Amino acid sequence: MRDITPLVAPRSIAVIGASTDPAKSGGILFKNLLDGGFAGPLYPVNPRAETVMDIKAYPTIAEVPDAVDLVFIVVPRQHVKEALSQCAASGAKAVCIITAGFSEIGDGGEEELRKIARDGNILVAGPNTVGMVNAEIGMMGSFVSFPKWESGGVSLFAQSGLFAGVYLRQMMSAESQRLGVGKSIAVGNKLDVDEIDFLAYAAADPSTEVIGFYLESMRDPRGFLEAAAKVRDEKPIVVLKAGRTSAGAKASASHTGSLATDDALLDAGLNQYGIVRAGDEADFIGLLKAFSMLAAPGGRRVGVLTTSGALGVMAVDQLSDAGMEIAEFTPATLERLQSALPDWQPAGNPYDFWVALDVKGNREGHAVPLDAAMADDNTDMVLALLLASPNSDFPEVGQVFTELRRKHPKKPLVLVIHGGAERDRWLREIEGCGLPVYESSSAAVRVMGALAFYADNTNTHR
Repeated sequence: MRDITPLVAPRSIAVIGASTDPAKSGGILFKNLLDGGFAGPLYPVNPRAETVMDIKAYPTIAEVPDAVDLVFIVVPRQHVKEALSQCAASGAKAVCIITAGFSEIGDGGEEELRKIARDGNILVAGPNTVGMVNAEIGMMGSFVSFPKWESGGVSLFAQSGLFAGVYLRQMMSAESQRLGVGKSIAVGNKLDVDEIDFLAYAAADPSTEVIGFYLESMRDPRGFLEAAAKVRDEKPIVVLKAGRTSAGAKASASHTGSLATDDALLDAGLNQYGIVRAGDEADFIGLLKAFSMLAAPGGRRVGVLTTSGALGVMAVDQLSDAGMEIAEFTPATLERLQSALPDWQPAGNPYDFWVALDVKGNREGHAVPLDAAMADDNTDMVLALLLASPNSDFPEVGQVFTELRRKHPKKPLVLVIHGGAERDRWLREIEGCGLPVYESSSAAVRVMGALAFYADNTNTHR
């Protein structure tokens, strides 16, 4: 494990291949760095331009007046070796090679690049990557532009550009429920810097609270698992490992030149060491969102509250399948819940409070049952399945959920909200409360099971 700070949090950046054409990758990446507000010096390297976007350009990296922490290489494949050699000669500490066309197509040129990097003591991300983002220092070093970016306590390491590129752009473009990502490091073919290097960095980084990995290969699975086991109690770790089938492994080889890892052994190892494994990109983001917003639960007992009886029944099935327990509300809680219902409808778990809206009104019909379930010592988590419609709407949605979060900060509350225009407004009002909202009860139950798995394996209640 090495100190990869110059790669992840550089003090100065140069871009070899910075283009005056804002439509080219080198132009987009350099403009993103400018627009992101990177605080340190930025040096465009372009032998055919005096300036790039009004910044003085240099013909070669050797002519940059100061030593540079990080150099992005955005040049045609045939010029990458020379560019990396120049970086080594100039004393650069880290390089991100954007250019593709290496081991992912079966080419052997990466070994030469690896030797140059090792001889020059240079950290390398790439080749074949979209770039890297450290929003905390304004390093938007990707050739995908981001109109907005939600910074936060999640740090990502990805053997793909997906999580520093278009998928993150899509997520960051949402009006609500954006995942707060402080750092997203895409390493492409993973020529040099690997998941163990990043894990060591993220473990020591005070602004990282949750760590996510998208991997297509693992150089040292046991070494990674042993290192992760030392970190997981303080910082939850979520792994999305692709290439688990023979067909997937073959596709991974053509994507990033990755060698196959025995998936059954890896899966067993992740379970043994208490590391959560995601199934796909949506599951990955959903899990990271839950871990970044919610404390670890005290157990597996779940209170289910719903404005749809059908959703409640389906959720109970799903919770049972996931190894969760349907909580038995205390007599005091049942009394509070019954106060919001007519005499003919008994309170229980799941608790259907659609009728409570007529008894208590829409605001109190939501607030009273939710608070009762959250306050119950017999619940470790609460799942709320809500219908946002004209006849359930109320103007103080944000106030109700903010107050629930304030009163019960250590108990996970997971939401599923269905509806139309009212749902959109509820999501906007809930934004900032630190409550995750999911598209379906199955997605919500999935993250609740993962939270319980994490707590079971770490005895950590954040």
